[in-house]
Amino acid sequence: KDKLVSSEVRPVVEEIVATRCVMCHMAPPAWEGMPVPPKGVRLDTAEEIRRHLPQIRLQAALSRAMPPGNVTDMTAEERALLRAATAGTSPWGH
Repeated sequence: KDKLVSSEVRPVVEEIVATRCVMCHMAPPAWEGMPVPPKGVRLDTAEEIRRHLPQIRLQAALSRAMPPGNVTDMTAEERALLRAATAGTSPWGH
């Protein structure tokens, strides 16, 4: 069964993304001097998060590429939660 369908897991992923990623990955980004989200990736809705889960897993859970320079202070625990929540799953059943 897809772990990301779980009502307990979705809010965890959404909360991490909301607090650590969305300030750049929204339209328009909250960061001064950034006119558009990096690579056009928006993460400001549940649907966008679902659509980009493979990239979130790769960039923030399996590596430290995002956030760049860890500017939003993503913790090791948050990265571990993202790894566990996205391991071996398709994006929330899609």
